[in-house]
Amino acid sequence: MNPNYTEFKFPQIKAHPWTKVFRPRTPPEAIALCSRLLEYTPTARLTPLEACAHSFFDELRDPNVKLPNGREKPALFNFTTQELSSNPSLASILIPAHARNQAAASTPTNATAASGENMRLWTFSPQILLACKLYSLEW
Repeated sequence: MNPNYTEFKFPQIKAHPWTKVFRPRTPPEAIALCSRLLEYTPTARLTPLEACAHSFFDELRDPNVKLPNGREKPALFNFTTQELSSNPSLASILIPAHARNQAAASTPTNATAASGENMRLWTFSPQILLACKLYSLEW
């Protein structure tokens, strides 16, 4: 803000309720996740890994879940050691028990992921996962 113009008073705007933003059958977990991702205060906002661990994505951690078209879901649990080391307490949520052995065998090391030898995207961003899951919901 301009230090020479301190007299301006910003108007107080009431928050618009999420129930009026989203359709009536939107799952409460989806609304809660959006609230946390769009948090005004940066320190209170979810990190990408925290968003991936949100209960909205619990269905993706179910070993029997398939994509809406019936195909198998892609590998979702191959986080790098660097990603998992940023918040070790999330690892048990992010990688379900059925995928732990498989994820340990296929998790790229920091050197491999950063070397450019394999340029594929190792994880999906929470926004992409959210969009995919919301798209698959029946409105």
